Amino acid sequence: MLSLVASGRDGRIEGWDRVRKELHEENRLAWNAATVAHNSHKVDQARFLREGGTTLFPEEVELLGDLSGTSLVHLQCNAGQDSLSLVRLGATVTGVDISDEAIGFARRLSAESGIPATFVRADVYDWLAEAAEGPERYDVVFSSYGAITWLSDIRAWGRGIGAILKPGGRFVLVEFHPITGMFGWGWSWKYPIGIKLRRDGVTTGTRSGMVRVCCSPACPRRSPRVQSATGRPRPAAG
Repeated sequence: MLSLVASGRDGRIEGWDRVRKELHEENRLAWNAATVAHNSHKVDQARFLREGGTTLFPEEVELLGDLSGTSLVHLQCNAGQDSLSLVRLGATVTGVDISDEAIGFARRLSAESGIPATFVRADVYDWLAEAAEGPERYDVVFSSYGAITWLSDIRAWGRGIGAILKPGGRFVLVEFHPITGMFGWGWSWKYPIGIKLRRDGVTTGTRSGMVRVCCSPACPRRSPRVQSATGRPRPAAG
């Protein structure tokens, strides 16, 4: 179990020496290509956001609680659609991502939608280390959907989050359950496995594999909590 504490203290974060930075450049290049592909079929996302659209699920909004007047860091924010949706909920948002393409797109989307946010291109471990040494602390740290599978050291990541939160601050994570990676399209088995699982235990067309976590003494639904949640299709922009 990973324990996250909002310490608000400066100093070196334990575990930084175990971070496998040699893999991060490969991730950056891969996400540069993926970002272009992901956004190639989405039409006028700026207009979608300007007209009140959101890319957040109701479950995320519920878990985040009231964001009015809060400072929020969105780690591994990708192309910024969720970050800008968080701004619409009242937060002052900083998005951090390793991909040049993603951050470039997020900055353009912010300008074209008229929704202000700060986007930083950085390796998340480098950014956390630098932020931990600075004076600023945040009310909320948020990360979601396919973020933690790319981490080379989840404990160092967690300690970095604890170091930049204000005392009593909240870390909110919405993530896919790793079992979903065992399946291909049409819920066929993607990899051979040594155990039997009930095929009828998987519900097609839902996000039944989603896991959401809130670590905070002030969590809207008590804390810490981990629960499975069934989501609904994400609105398409355009």
